[in-house]
Amino acid sequence: MSQHPTLTEMGITSFESISKYTLRQEGDFDILKIYYKREKGSFLPRSKKFRFGRATRTVMVDSGRQQWQEVSEISPFLLRALTELNKLAHEEKKVIDSKEAIAQNLEHLERIMAEKLAEIRSQIERL
Repeated sequence: MSQHPTLTEMGITSFESISKYTLRQEGDFDILKIYYKREKGSFLPRSKKFRFGRATRTVMVDSGRQQWQEVSEISPFLLRALTELNKLAHEEKKVIDSKEAIAQNLEHLERIMAEKLAEIRSQIERL
């Protein structure tokens, strides 16, 4: 049994490749777009788009005047998918090792220092 049954039901199998997702509403539909990390030159798609219909129901807004209003709600299936995507994102954050994070910070600092030194050297040569 998969840890992510809703995503599996949607046809998603490479959970470790998911980099992010977006959710937007277009009319009576919610559009979920899932982005993947792909190697350069990969023939696999960089994203997948899913459309979910919104459920509409009529609710009473004023019982004294018997006023009703139609409201749309997000699909329960989409809510389960979002829960699983959020759990995946949380798991990925935990996977990043502190040693790796420090090494990335060091590399970033080295790049900044090299760029700054080159800038200062060019200023000296212009004088």
